[in-house]
Amino acid sequence: MSARTKIAILADSPVAALRAGAQGRGAGQGATWLPPLAQAFEAYDDLDITWIALEQGIQEKIDERHHGQRFIALPHIKKTYDTLLNYLPARLRLKNEIRKIQPQVVHVWGSEHYYPSVLPGLGVPSVYSIQGNMTHYAKVGALPDNWYWRKQWRYEGGWIPHASVVACESPWSREIALANWPQIDVRDIEWGVHPSFYEVKWQPDMQRPYLLFCGAIDWRKGIDVLFDALALLPDRNWSIRLAGEGSLRGEMESRGLPKVEWLGNLKWDELKRQMAGASGLVVPTRADTGPSVVKEARVIGLPVIASCHGGLRDYIKPGVNGLHIDPLDAATLAKAMSELMSDPELIQRLGAGQHEGDRAYFRPERAARSFHDLYLELAK
Repeated sequence: MSARTKIAILADSPVAALRAGAQGRGAGQGATWLPPLAQAFEAYDDLDITWIALEQGIQEKIDERHHGQRFIALPHIKKTYDTLLNYLPARLRLKNEIRKIQPQVVHVWGSEHYYPSVLPGLGVPSVYSIQGNMTHYAKVGALPDNWYWRKQWRYEGGWIPHASVVACESPWSREIALANWPQIDVRDIEWGVHPSFYEVKWQPDMQRPYLLFCGAIDWRKGIDVLFDALALLPDRNWSIRLAGEGSLRGEMESRGLPKVEWLGNLKWDELKRQMAGASGLVVPTRADTGPSVVKEARVIGLPVIASCHGGLRDYIKPGVNGLHIDPLDAATLAKAMSELMSDPELIQRLGAGQHEGDRAYFRPERAARSFHDLYLELAK
């Protein structure tokens, strides 16, 4: 048997989800695509994969095996302290583990974190996965205005050129990356949806019809546009349900619009129940590399009312599996919501449109195969 290719993946560890079963964003799991990716990697016995994470709140190093892979979690200081120290503590701890493992390829995830800080002077081929394009978010005013996020997006521009390959999860994300760093090697690799979403049966509640919004209640996600659009539809006979929390919730609640239901952060079981009964998902985002909830909705079969400012532009085909909000303004969004919710046949037709293709496209096995092939290419 030939030697296995050693890979080190630096990312927030999915080990807790692999131990107990993934429960979703409302359960505190941010990168919900990582557990199914780890499970899908089990099929590749030519890879020797070690995941490395830095975690607050643990006292001792975690070192476990799941799905034929090794998972290491290291106790670490608060992310804000590490950022103030220019990521020196993170770099030292991560590079120490990398020296022990001696990987042939290192894969780092997310400008929101300190993992890409190891890239300069790494000495082996590397993959940098963009979770959210901080540089673009800053340009459109979609980042919180504080020192932490300003430091993160400025560091992103210094880290990305050191990667051998930058992996983006949508053509939109790839375009944004190349506009900022035209010299880099960028690949489109779509992240998958957790397998449990494939088991959800879509049965929209036509007796009490509702649209669903799921995401942070903030300006980047377009929550203000959504509420301005709802104000243009005072006599609507359907409701909007909002899953998530964020800085603008209080302001939006104070508007007192009718037929608005606040659900807060939901674990996956409850989110799936809400998605199963919704007539559609509405996503008026101003910037989003590739919202996971849009992929989850399409795996289940919901039509999606989507802006064109993110990876969802490429997933949602107007008149096929959803409607576009273009331009992104209250009048256009109100028109799209009214069009969908006044026509039960349209709801069913858009839900069924391209459904099997979407389910195939968002399978985690597809992402695992793409990363597997990329790792072997770089290791050579």
